[in-house]
Amino acid sequence: MNLSRLLVALVLMSCSSLSAALAQGEVTLSIYVHEGNLNGSMLSDVQITGQDAEGNSLSSSTDSDGIASIKGAPGTWKLDFEKSNYQPIELSYDALQTEEVAAYLEKTVSSQPITLTLYVYEGSLNGTVLSGVEITGWDAAGDEISAITDDDGAAEISGTPGSWELSLGKAGYISVVNLSFEATESEEVGAYLKKVE
Repeated sequence: MNLSRLLVALVLMSCSSLSAALAQGEVTLSIYVHEGNLNGSMLSDVQITGQDAEGNSLSSSTDSDGIASIKGAPGTWKLDFEKSNYQPIELSYDALQTEEVAAYLEKTVSSQPITLTLYVYEGSLNGTVLSGVEITGWDAAGDEISAITDDDGAAEISGTPGSWELSLGKAGYISVVNLSFEATESEEVGAYLKKVE
């Protein structure tokens, strides 16, 4: 056997050995789980379950840094992500090599009405409170909102959780139109109006 045939044979043996090793080996996914979107804060205690490419069960949970490491057979993995007060999701990953991947969970939005206490100030959030500010708009279900701030500059607004669109107006002040609030729980929020010059 000449040298070139020997090299070809060695290369072919190396390739088949590498393929066999990959087929039998494991890959590791380091999964970074965020809140809300891929730029959101990291979420700990997210339960991750699923199957690797060979149907083996996978299970892990994110640590205090929001990271979970899972080992399994290379190929397509199906994973379920669950955490209390968040919407569960199912994702597929092409886990062909050890790498870092990311996912995110969104908070569960209750259908129970919530109440925002909106404080309106003059000039800035550090300004004096403004009474008599008319607040109109819509909650996440499209129901109409209408309120007027009291002597403490506060108005309580109830509605369906989610994205709310509000407009604020008072004579002598520049109106604020389409002020968006992500109203997910009952809380106190602030806004301000500037005087017309």
